[in-house]
Amino acid sequence: MKRKIKIFLLLVLIALTLTGCWDKIEIEDRAFVMAIGIDLSSSNKRYVVTFQFPNVAQIAKGTSGGGGGSEKPSFAVSEVADTIFSASRHISTRIDKALYLGHTQAIIFGKDVVENKDKFQQVLDSLDRSYELNRKVYLLVTPQKAQDILLKKYEMEPNTGAYIRDIFKHYNLTSKFPTIDYNKITKSLHETNGNAIIPKIIRGKDEIKIAGSAIIKNYKLAGWMEDDENMGYMWLTGLVKGGDISISMPGDGEEIKIPFNISNVIRRRDVEEKNGKIIYRVKLEVEGDITEYTFERHGEMMKDDLLNVIERKTSNEIKKMTQKAINRFQKELKVDMLGIGDYIEKYHPSLWEKVGKDWDKIFPEVEIKVDVTSHVRRIGLFR
Repeated sequence: MKRKIKIFLLLVLIALTLTGCWDKIEIEDRAFVMAIGIDLSSSNKRYVVTFQFPNVAQIAKGTSGGGGGSEKPSFAVSEVADTIFSASRHISTRIDKALYLGHTQAIIFGKDVVENKDKFQQVLDSLDRSYELNRKVYLLVTPQKAQDILLKKYEMEPNTGAYIRDIFKHYNLTSKFPTIDYNKITKSLHETNGNAIIPKIIRGKDEIKIAGSAIIKNYKLAGWMEDDENMGYMWLTGLVKGGDISISMPGDGEEIKIPFNISNVIRRRDVEEKNGKIIYRVKLEVEGDITEYTFERHGEMMKDDLLNVIERKTSNEIKKMTQKAINRFQKELKVDMLGIGDYIEKYHPSLWEKVGKDWDKIFPEVEIKVDVTSHVRRIGLFR
C-alpha cells in the first residue's frame, strides 16, 4: 500500500513539473499598451477608450539589424464601450493581438470624464479592479480630448506612453508639474473623499506638454492651476526638487532677468493652537546658483549687497507663488490640498482629536504663515 502511495505521489510530482503555461501568449501576439486615453462619447453615456502600443515587429527588426522600412512605429486604436475593460475586449475583434496592460506608462483623462462625477468614479473603480495595471502608472488630465493626444504621431518620440514617461523622469529640471503616480493620486482621492491634484497634459502642434494641474474636488474637476500657482502648491507640499525662478534686477537702462537655479530645498513645518486659532507654519530654505548675468557687470555679482538683493527677491517670488496657492485652496475652493490636516493628524494627534471631525469648516480659517530664506551658493564658474 505504501509503495502505491509513493508511486502515486511521484506521478503527481512529475505531472506538475511537466505542465506548461496553458494560457501562454507569444510576445508577437501581444499588443503592449503604453498609454490609454479615456473620453466620453457625444451622448456622455459611453466611453471612448484609446489604446496606444508600439509596433513590436518593427522593434524586433531594428534590434536584429534588419530594416524597419516604412512600417508604423506605433499604433493607436479607439473603441466605444460601456466600460473601460469591455473596450479592451472589443478591440480584439479588430486587431490580431491581445492587449496587455502590464507595461502601461500613462492614462489620460479627457476633460469631459473628470467633469462628470459618476463617470469619473466608475473609471477609477475599473482601474482599481485591473490586476494587470502597474500602480506606478502616471495619471493625467487634458482640457482637450485624450483621443486626440494618442492618435497623433510625434516626431520626437512616436511612442506616446514612453514620451510621457520620459518627461516625468526629468520633471525636477522645471518643477512645473507634480510627479505623482496612480498610487498617490488614488490614495488622496480615497482618504479625502474625492480630492486630488492631477498633472495636466496638452497637445501642441508637434509635441506634448505637461505643465500645471487639474484640481479634483469631490471626484469632480474644480479648476486648473497654471505655472506659478502650481509651483506654489509644490513649494508648500515639498514637491519642488529643481527648476528656476526668474527675478528682475536693474541694468544699464533696462531691467535684467536673472534665473535663480534651484539646487536644494529644505522644508520644515510646525503647527500650534493659539487663542482658539490654528497657526500652521512652513519654513523653506532654498539654495541655488546664478549661472547667467551680463558679462560687463559680472564683477558686481561679487558684492554682498547685490547678492543679498537677489536672495531677498528670490524669497519674495517664492512667497508670492505660495500665497497664490493658499488663496486658491483656502479662500476659493475651501479644500485642504496642502496636507495640513494630514500633518496635524500624524504629528499632533491630540489637536486632531479636537478639530478632525470639523476640519472642512476649520481649514479655511487656519492661519498659514510661510517663511522663505534663499541662499546663492555659486555664481557661474567664477565663484
